[in-house]
Amino acid sequence: GKTSTILMGVDAYVAAHPADEIIVCAYNKAIADEVKEKLRERGHTDFRKVSAATAHSLGLSAIKFLFKPEVDDKKVRKIVDGLTAGMNSPENRTVYQQYAAQIISLVRFAKQAGFGFFSDCAISNTAAWHRLADHFDVNGLDDTSEADAVVAAAQHVYRLSLEQTGVVDFDDMILFPLVKNVRVKFTKDLIFVDEAQDLSRARQALIRKFLSPRGRMIIVGDDRQAIYGFSGADAAAIDNQVEQFGARVLPLSVTWRCPRKVVELARTLVPDIEAAPTAPEGEVLHIPLATQPPQAADGRPQAPVPWYADGYRPQPTDAILCRNTAPLVSLAYQLIRAKVPCKVEGRVIGDGLKALAQRWKVSTIDALLKRLDAYAERERQKALAKGNEAKAEEVGDRVATLREICGACAGQGRHAVADVVAFIDDLFADGAENVTVLATYHRSKGREWTRVFLLEHAARCPSRAARQEWQRQQEANLAYVAYTRAKKTLAFV
Repeated sequence: GKTSTILMGVDAYVAAHPADEIIVCAYNKAIADEVKEKLRERGHTDFRKVSAATAHSLGLSAIKFLFKPEVDDKKVRKIVDGLTAGMNSPENRTVYQQYAAQIISLVRFAKQAGFGFFSDCAISNTAAWHRLADHFDVNGLDDTSEADAVVAAAQHVYRLSLEQTGVVDFDDMILFPLVKNVRVKFTKDLIFVDEAQDLSRARQALIRKFLSPRGRMIIVGDDRQAIYGFSGADAAAIDNQVEQFGARVLPLSVTWRCPRKVVELARTLVPDIEAAPTAPEGEVLHIPLATQPPQAADGRPQAPVPWYADGYRPQPTDAILCRNTAPLVSLAYQLIRAKVPCKVEGRVIGDGLKALAQRWKVSTIDALLKRLDAYAERERQKALAKGNEAKAEEVGDRVATLREICGACAGQGRHAVADVVAFIDDLFADGAENVTVLATYHRSKGREWTRVFLLEHAARCPSRAARQEWQRQQEANLAYVAYTRAKKTLAFV
């Protein structure tokens, strides 16, 4: 597999060049921590010589001595709040108050896109900001006559954020070393880039800054696992990096994770994947959502037994994956009631749900549900009018997820929006330990589990909203990612 190849590459390079310094750049912190542990197990204990890091941690290391910043992921929110201080009366509501959420989202997306660094997205380029807002369908921005004012406000907040070097958020960790032209003092002789197919242009540029002038970069990725085109990843990331470096391309077709039965299934999507010579047989199962037990002795029908209580109780080494979030939230609540410890992976998903729950400043769940009805229909029609079926489905999933959470709260006798927010905080987490992980296919990438349960796969993947060829390819890639997370058992539920 890709990670095993990287680890063996580290071993071989250290043996040949013991004085050189190596970094493995992982896509997210969970994967970086996993690689660090595997490096230690292989005897690479001097982190100054060999280590693993995310692009964010590399970026922070480049700016921390220059700016000595504190990390505050609410930085942009606080800038916007500062611009509205003392303007609490309705007649004085400014664009910063009325459209705070949209401004904050737009600034965040602009940072991730590298505004102010790349020539095609200058901070002053208003058209680029509008394209960004349209691409990400920033909540409610295109249904207001004040779109230009919102973009202008976002540009102002963006510039203020760049000026505040003493505080950085996570997006600044990538952006600041680029726009501030920070010189990296401790470059590396060899950089392994994992999951290269999902890197944005900004991440690619940042990683290159850490390569010594005579250094080498080994780019490891799988174009059949490119699934983040919707979120700013460079759709041609691997091809572009191969071209920039004049790189030699080597195939990597053997998986050392998946058993033979899983590989057999994966080959229906990617014919050149191969099982390792030592791979176990494994199993691919199809499990009904529930089974109907026989009638009780008195003739009364018994309640259906859900799959997780019928011989497949999830363990902390297992994962339950789904194409969409809403079914995971519904199942998580059932598992919690069945005393199965679990968390839904994705703090960012939780943050988005909290923002939606608090969008209208209502205090009760009943009032929130009424607002959601109108919002869901308006946003769906707006997306369909643009021909954006994928966005319509995404809005539907987000609203359905929030409805599930509202229903769970009401079932516990909790009826306030504040209860919904607290429920979300408890349910969503990143890197939770000793619990069963529930995650979307997107969130599962780069991870592995002993048993993987795919929830409602046939009904949800491919998405009905995938109409264009590139969208259908992304859906096939998602299915491939989901199949290949399993080390022993893959079960369709």
